[in-house]
Amino acid sequence: MASRQTKKSLNNSRPSIKEFLQKNAGALEPQELDQLLALALHKKIEYIYKKPEKLLSHSTILSFKKLLRKRLAGWSLAYLKGYKEFYGLKFLVSKNTLIPRPESELIIDEALKFTQNKQNIIDIGTGTGCLILSLAKNNNQTASYLATDISLAALKTARTNARKLGLNKQIKFLQSNLLKKIPAKKFAIVMANLPYLTPQQLKEPSIQKEPRLALLAGKDGLNYYRQLLEQLPNYLADKYLILLEIDPAQHELIKKIIKAQLPQAKIEFLKDLANNIRIVKVSQ
Repeated sequence: MASRQTKKSLNNSRPSIKEFLQKNAGALEPQELDQLLALALHKKIEYIYKKPEKLLSHSTILSFKKLLRKRLAGWSLAYLKGYKEFYGLKFLVSKNTLIPRPESELIIDEALKFTQNKQNIIDIGTGTGCLILSLAKNNNQTASYLATDISLAALKTARTNARKLGLNKQIKFLQSNLLKKIPAKKFAIVMANLPYLTPQQLKEPSIQKEPRLALLAGKDGLNYYRQLLEQLPNYLADKYLILLEIDPAQHELIKKIIKAQLPQAKIEFLKDLANNIRIVKVSQ
């Protein structure tokens, strides 16, 4: 009898999912709170909605509190979960990689329109590999894929993502500072989401936990793109497409940089869902 009463007492002291979320309301946006609790439970978020009366264990509550502290300290949900969805695929992320963002999916949309059989395709500054892997997964044409990054740690993450997506035999990964170690090839499609933030933009709280190497690019944010565009002319096929992600405020300056290196190229700017210029499309 005493044992039953003790068990009942312990259960009464354990909050349900619904009670716990109500108690912690205000700590984060409701959806983020739900995702953190699902993460602490090692369940999909649907579980939170289907089992609101489920009692939480002490260890789950401790795990949630640890996750909450990290989130409030600036760690994104993607880093806490260890992955981020991009173009309908799941990509592992690490402290050495930039988190894939929805606006970058524009690059894949445009690249897929340009694909033909037996093209050479390169992704410069691949990070998680989200661009090259998403393109390879959705491209029905035969192609040769090369992904580069200056960071060996980032390349390790990209290779893991390639293996998980069954693409490790299709993609070649190479450590290189831009095009310095790239073999003499002519590329039909060039994709790059290089660092493009200025020192002032780097103060933004939401990106404090992301690797500076993947973000900062000098006074005007275009140092790496300048270097890349100086190197690119010798690596382009007769018919080519270059897709670069930029900050909206950089579009006029990068247009001048491109014109200086590729005077015959057609330059277009694509807007993201927030109606901001986000992608530079260069073609010939």
